[in-house]
Amino acid sequence: MQENHIENLIIRYIKDKDVVSIGSSLLGEKFIKKLALSLEEKHIPIDSIEFVPTSMRNAAVASSVGLPIADINETEVDVAIEFVDMVDDNYNFVKRNSSSFVRDKMISQSAGILIVIADEENYVKKLLGKIPFEIATFGWKRTLNQLDALGTARRRMNGEVPFKTETGHYVIDVKIDKIFSYEDLEFESKQIPGVLETGLFVGFADKIILHGKKIQLLSRTEFK
Repeated sequence: MQENHIENLIIRYIKDKDVVSIGSSLLGEKFIKKLALSLEEKHIPIDSIEFVPTSMRNAAVASSVGLPIADINETEVDVAIEFVDMVDDNYNFVKRNSSSFVRDKMISQSAGILIVIADEENYVKKLLGKIPFEIATFGWKRTLNQLDALGTARRRMNGEVPFKTETGHYVIDVKIDKIFSYEDLEFESKQIPGVLETGLFVGFADKIILHGKKIQLLSRTEFK
């Protein structure tokens, strides 16, 4: 990943007094530190930018580099950044690794600008493969059995124990060969008792940064 090029693109959208959030992921944690350095290089005071964390780790990293922590209950997010596993040309995307899909979806919905970053090989016409579902632990087998009707459903494991999100929930990964309607999948899955959120983000992205042999920026608007 040509990280310096990506940083330069993103810093273009971050202004003094903005509230910023970066989705929970290992890449996200790394990027928080690089974002702080970029702000310094652009002479934007780091304490003038507030940060809404989506994980405890994100909060710790942001605090370590001097980013003031903001509360999503008390503010709106101006710019959010997500590292995603797959994105299509209609600005829908799938995120598979997260410490809380509930938190990530709330951030994506509230953001004034949502920038998603993906490998150029994962820019597709139609989303497919594994879709994660964050579910309640109570009665999880019943929820899994109903999700299995959508594809092949498996509870995510962390070694020999079930993986849990920071919000205390299980994750069910469902392998889906073909998605005919993203909206229908999102709606139908949330009618299943126990399903709290999905890793499918329909229509949230505003800008896409693709990295590979070169950096490409795609935008819903003429202004890039």
